[in-house]
Amino acid sequence: MKTEAGARTMTAGGNPFLDNEVIRACLAVPADERGAPGAYKPLLDAAFAGSPVVPGFVLARAAKGGFDALAYAGLRAGAPVLKDLLGPSSQLAALGLVTEQPVADALTRAAAGQPTAQGALHPVVAAEVWLRQHTAARAAWWEEVGGRVAAA
Repeated sequence: MKTEAGARTMTAGGNPFLDNEVIRACLAVPADERGAPGAYKPLLDAAFAGSPVVPGFVLARAAKGGFDALAYAGLRAGAPVLKDLLGPSSQLAALGLVTEQPVADALTRAAAGQPTAQGALHPVVAAEVWLRQHTAARAAWWEEVGGRVAAA
């Protein structure tokens, strides 16, 4: 990536996909517009089509590997638990961070083995589990100890 000053910037060991400017540009696109079941890495394709930076065969591929069957089998087996986790009791939904019905629809499609944006579904599950564990964890409390702050 080039900064406004024209200097080359790279982070994360020279990986351009982890460059701060690349991450900011990708996160500026609303999550529901970052991809679709029929388009693999559309942001990458839009940014680097015709560029020597990313080879055409990388942009043309439709998957990283053959793990879809395993992922769908896991989603099918775990569908009841996931629907409960992300249903009416979802803390993410309560905070307005996800909308319950689209998530339920994605889980239904995944459980049926239909194309699903798993790249969007997996982080929602992880965030919900994290939020529930965080909420259930004992909160730290703070107190003044001799003019300094200590955690207990």
